[in-house]
Amino acid sequence: MDDTPFLPWTARLIHADEDYALGYCGRIFAVIWRNQTTVAGAQHLRSAYRDFATPGQKYGLVTIIEADAPLPESDARDTVAEFLNGISDSCVVSAVVFEGGGFRSAAVRAVVTGLTMLARQAYPHRVFGTADEAAPWYVERAPDRWRLSSDGFLDAVGDIRSLISDDPQRR
Repeated sequence: MDDTPFLPWTARLIHADEDYALGYCGRIFAVIWRNQTTVAGAQHLRSAYRDFATPGQKYGLVTIIEADAPLPESDARDTVAEFLNGISDSCVVSAVVFEGGGFRSAAVRAVVTGLTMLARQAYPHRVFGTADEAAPWYVERAPDRWRLSSDGFLDAVGDIRSLISDDPQRR
């Protein structure tokens, strides 16, 4: 049984480049697709999550797709779907935030929803337009012992994102 509390609330950056960033805060693991979603990036996501997750414990996933990121090629989509399916033993909740508005954003959200159906996750997984929209849904599905609030979720995501802009490789 996973009795470990949701502390510390310290955000850590695992990787950041022009295409994607990986990081975590407490029990929340995040991937931020900034530009191209590549097979290599999806494979790095899988290995970084595996290194992060302690067997027998539960985690949440947040995927953020920045507004200007193009649709991924089919091989990258397949690799991400395999990752999402492969973390069913440790993931308890997953939110995808596709930033941006308009028709393009709606189309990408539809592709991401299709990817979700392809992966057939054993955990709740949903697509949102903003982190603010995702927060209450995510918190409702997170284990109570995490003591996670909507503000705490938004702070965790914001703290991870702030590390990307602070990363010397991103300047």
